[in-house]
Amino acid sequence: MWGLAMLKRWLLKIRGPVIYLALLGLLIAGAYNGADLLRTSLESYQPIQVNVGPAQSLTTFNDSSAVGDTTGTDTTGDGGAATTQTRRPGTTAPLTNRVVLVVVNGLSQNDVETLSSLQNETFKKISTGAYLFTGQVEPAVPGLVTLLTGASQELTAGLQFDQARAALNTPTPAEQLSQFDNLFASVKRSKFTTALFGTPDWYSALPPNMLDYYTTFDPRQPAGDIADNALNFLKKKSANFTLIQIAALQQAEQDYGTDSPQVSQARENLDKALTRLTSDEMDLRHTTLIITGDWDNSAKAGDRWTVPMVMVGQAVQPGDKIWARQEDVTSTISALLGVEVPRHNQGRFMSSLLSMPAIDQGEKYLALVEQRQTLDIAYRQRLDLPLPLATNDPQAVEAEKNVTLARQNYRLGSYEGIEQEVDWVLRYTRADMDQARQDWFAQARWQRAALSVVLLLLPLVLFLVWRSALSLVAASGALLATLLPFGFYRIQGKSFNFNSIALPDLQEMALWQAGLALLLSLFVPLVFFDWAERRRMRHRGRVDLEYQQIAELRRPAFPFARLLQYCLLFMAWLVYFGGFVLFVWYYWRFGYFGPLMGQPPLLPDHSASFLEFFSLYHLFGFGLALIPMPLVLIIFYWIKRRIRGDKYEEEEEQDILQKPRPGAEAGIIKV
Repeated sequence: MWGLAMLKRWLLKIRGPVIYLALLGLLIAGAYNGADLLRTSLESYQPIQVNVGPAQSLTTFNDSSAVGDTTGTDTTGDGGAATTQTRRPGTTAPLTNRVVLVVVNGLSQNDVETLSSLQNETFKKISTGAYLFTGQVEPAVPGLVTLLTGASQELTAGLQFDQARAALNTPTPAEQLSQFDNLFASVKRSKFTTALFGTPDWYSALPPNMLDYYTTFDPRQPAGDIADNALNFLKKKSANFTLIQIAALQQAEQDYGTDSPQVSQARENLDKALTRLTSDEMDLRHTTLIITGDWDNSAKAGDRWTVPMVMVGQAVQPGDKIWARQEDVTSTISALLGVEVPRHNQGRFMSSLLSMPAIDQGEKYLALVEQRQTLDIAYRQRLDLPLPLATNDPQAVEAEKNVTLARQNYRLGSYEGIEQEVDWVLRYTRADMDQARQDWFAQARWQRAALSVVLLLLPLVLFLVWRSALSLVAASGALLATLLPFGFYRIQGKSFNFNSIALPDLQEMALWQAGLALLLSLFVPLVFFDWAERRRMRHRGRVDLEYQQIAELRRPAFPFARLLQYCLLFMAWLVYFGGFVLFVWYYWRFGYFGPLMGQPPLLPDHSASFLEFFSLYHLFGFGLALIPMPLVLIIFYWIKRRIRGDKYEEEEEQDILQKPRPGAEAGIIKV
C-alpha cells in the first residue's frame, strides 16, 4: 500500500510534464502531416476539362467582293504570288513550310550566353529571341505540356512541389495531352506531317497517331547523336513540324553535379550539336528554327521562372530579345505554319519577332482572338457562370466592339490598326478567365463562411470569458513568435511564393527560424510573468480561505507549475496564430480540407498555398523547439530572480503558525 501511495504521489507530480509532452507530440505530428497532406492534395489536382468547339473564321464575310477579302486564298509565305485553295476555319496563310522546335532540358540563360554556337556574330545578326516566363511551380514533366498546348498550369495541372516525394496520383503528361488540344493534333488536322526526336518519356506522353515519324533516345544520349539523326531525317524526308528534345545536359547535372567534368563535356557536345543545327545543313532559308528550354531554376523575374528562347530562319525578324511567356511558343508556331491555334491555348504569338505582311498579321490576330474568345466562353460554361455579354459587362461589350472594328478594318484592307484593336481583347479574355476563377471561388467560399467565423472566434471568446493575465502574456509571446519568421524571411529579401525557395529548403530553413523566434519570444514571460502573478493575487484576494493562511506573509516556492502552465498556454496560442488562423482562412477561400469541401475544379492561388506551407513548416519547427522550452524558461527565470536578488526556497516553507516562537527554549523550567 505504501508503494502504491508513493507511485500515485509521483504520478501526480509529473502529470503536468506528461500532458505537455503528449500535446506536443500531437502538434508535431499534425503540423508535419498537414503539410504533407496539402502537398499531396495540390499535386493530385486534376486537369479541368474544358470542351472547346472547333475554330470559326473571323475573316469570312457574306460579301465576297469586298475590298481586302481573301477568303479561300492561301499564300506561299515566300514572297511569291498567292495561290487559291480552300482552307480550314481557323487556319491562316503559312509563313514557312517547316518549323523545328529544339527543347534543351534545363537550358539556362547562362548557357545561351556561353555557347559559342549561339553567340557568334554571324548568328546573332540573323536571329532574335525572348525571355520566356514559365510557371511558378515546376511541372511534373517540365515544358512538354505547356509548349505543345499553350495552356497554363491552372488548366493542365501536373504540378511538382517535391521531386523526392511526388504524389502517386499526379496527372501524367499523357492524361493532360489527351484532354487538351495540342500542336501535333492541330498540325495533323491541316494534313501536315510531324516528327519527334526525344526521350521515351516524351514519346509515351503523345498518342501514336499524332506522329508520322519518331526516334527515341536515352536521356544520356549525347546531343551530337540526336542532331545527326534529326538532320539526316530533315534532309531526306522532313516534316512540317519537328520536335527535338536534348536531355543530356540536364541529366549530367543531375547525375554528377553542375561543376563536374561530365557536365562540361555535355555542354561542349551540345554546343557542337547546335552549331550543326544552325548551319546551312538545316536550310534556314526554308525552315524556322526555335531553340528553347523547358525549365530553369537559376533565372527568375518577379514571382516566375524564365527560360531563354532563340529563333532564326525563314519569316524571322532579327532584332533584340523581348519578354514573353512559355505559352506563347504554341501560338507562334501555329502562326508560322498557318495551322489552327490549339483550342486550349492561352498564349499569344510573338509578332515582333516575325517578318510578315500586314495582311497576314491581321489575319493571324483575328484567328487568335477568335480562339481566345471561344476558350473564355467554354471556361465560364464549365464553371456554370453567366457569360459577360449576357450580363452586359461593360468590358465585354467593349471587347465585342473592338472585334467588330478589327473585322471591318480587315475587310476594308486597313490592316495596320488590327493589332492594337485585338491586343486589348486578348488581354481582356485572359483577365476574364481570372475573374471567372475568382467568381467561382466566391460562390464556394460563402458556403463555408459561417463555419469559418465560428472556428476563428471561438478561442477569442473563451479568452474573454476566462480573462487570465497569464493567458494574455502567453498570447502576446505566441503572436510575437509567429510573426518573427515572416520578418526573418523578408529580411533575407525573399518573397512569399514558390519561386523564392523550394519546399524541402523551406522545411529545413523553418527549423532554425522557428527556434530563433521561440528563443526571442521568451523575453515576453521574463518581463511580464511577475506582473501576471500579481494580477492573479489581486484577483483571488489577499486571504486564502481554503488553506487558512494569510497570503504573501510567507515566502512562496519557485513557480515550477505556473511556468509549465505558461508553456501549455503558449503552445495553444501558437497553434492558433501559427496554424489555425491561416488554416481557417485557406479553408474559407479554397475548401481543400474538412466538411463542405467538395471537389474544387480550380487550383488554389499559388501565393495562398505557399503561405499555408510556410505556416505549417514553421509550426512543425515550433513543435520541436517547444520540447526544451519549459527547462529553458525555468533557467532564464531563475537567473532573473538571482540577478534581482530574490531568494526563494525550492520547497514549500513550513506554516508560520507551526514554527517555534523565537526564545521559546528560554521558557523551559528545569527541575
